[in-house]
Amino acid sequence: MIEAIYRHKNGLKHINILNNDGFSALFVVNTPIFDNSGVAHAVEHMVFRRSTAFPKAETLFQLTSLTDAKINASTFAKTTYFHCQSQCSHTFMLAINYLLNGLFNPIFDAEDLHCELHDGNDRGVIYQELIGAEQANKESPESSVQNNNLDNNKNDFCHGGTSATIGKLSLNDLTTFHQRLYQATKITLVTANADSEKIANLIALLPKQANQSKQPKPTKIALDKNRKQSKNNVQENAQGNESHPHHQKKYSPAINTLITRYHLWLQDPYYQEIDDYGEIKSTNAPLKTNTESLPTLPSSNLILPLVILSNTLIKDVNSDQAINVGKKCLNIKQSANKTSLPNLFTKLYQQAKKQLTINELINESSFQRNQVCVSDQRNALWLADIAATEQILATITSYIISAYPLFLAPRCQGLCYATQALTIEKSAYFVIYSAFDVNPNTRLKAIPLCLLTLSQDKHFIRLSLALAKIKYCQAYHLDNSQLINITSTAISAYLQVLANSSHPKV
Repeated sequence: MIEAIYRHKNGLKHINILNNDGFSALFVVNTPIFDNSGVAHAVEHMVFRRSTAFPKAETLFQLTSLTDAKINASTFAKTTYFHCQSQCSHTFMLAINYLLNGLFNPIFDAEDLHCELHDGNDRGVIYQELIGAEQANKESPESSVQNNNLDNNKNDFCHGGTSATIGKLSLNDLTTFHQRLYQATKITLVTANADSEKIANLIALLPKQANQSKQPKPTKIALDKNRKQSKNNVQENAQGNESHPHHQKKYSPAINTLITRYHLWLQDPYYQEIDDYGEIKSTNAPLKTNTESLPTLPSSNLILPLVILSNTLIKDVNSDQAINVGKKCLNIKQSANKTSLPNLFTKLYQQAKKQLTINELINESSFQRNQVCVSDQRNALWLADIAATEQILATITSYIISAYPLFLAPRCQGLCYATQALTIEKSAYFVIYSAFDVNPNTRLKAIPLCLLTLSQDKHFIRLSLALAKIKYCQAYHLDNSQLINITSTAISAYLQVLANSSHPKV
């Protein structure tokens, strides 16, 4: 494994390794907490929500729904991890750009606080998350709860906050915390197979931070293989470090590799004492995605960077069959996506599946689409069966639905913790869910109108379809020629079929 350390112009320390495991990145922010307010958790969410370069609240969900990029974050007692990965260099750099702007130039707004934290009533993404986690802890104190950021050690602070405290945070609390700790000199970036020059170019385009002092020029050193401390000893120290969270199952192998490399670096005096850097050869040229050099593009519900990417992949704007997947975006080592429902929905899914089977027997002689809606006090689930001939069409449609602003509105407005459309069980079922929802029944009733509205948004479908096809080809190792019949018209028609079959009885 080849490894090099950089120090970028803004002071960001950057460790890059070379392997054969695609592109991945981990930003480690030192965020020690000293109370139960949940301020570190709150800032994590706000970093993801909006920045000057990415001002739309739906950005994260569009990036992850229409590309193979996986972007997420975790808050712990002493650190916050922000991470991303992709098999496509274009998508990876877009994810890096999104994270860089969120980390160093976020937008903190009062209305965003109401949506993302708590509005004093029921609205608030983190509030709904904490209510769900606290309820699960009461029901099963020994269990490990998904998405639970509360500390299991009763002697420590609740670094994720509590439902009673999260709404008390002010804009000043968040901005003060961010300005104090989210400084480039206090953050470490660990990447695999990244282009350091392109990252340096992105950093050069960032607005200068208010508290940022003059930093040295971007520098680099390739690490010597002869360590002062044996690798085995370093590994033991890293595993014994209390600041190293033991949550390997939570992350992909690629991100776990970066976490391990970071903690090896943290424990090895050799890394800490490096002072002989050579300069990075950075062009400081704008990336190809810079909008200044591009023609004016029509407005769309799709964020501009994805519109630009979509347009570069379509040879003929009037032909869905002219989409260029591109060899650079394909990696034969990537395994097919194994999408599954969160464990939170296991009971509702079994209930819906049983009802769907009953409906199939009742409607055996009819052409009626089989669809079921179920809910409990905090979650909603919509389930439909998928014909064998519709499996590819259904999966690509699920990507597009999950990126549509109207569909994402409940999440962006703080009315639920998460919402998504997906196909499961080898594309046998089409699922739409809403987790930790303020009003699950209302969400189910809104699905038909959302699907129908999207079916009529031909511009969004056309631009999204190019990206959705590429994502599908990446996941299932297909050539674009095998998706020739998946057109905007086909997507629109399928959405109308789903909408017309959605008459929930909740």
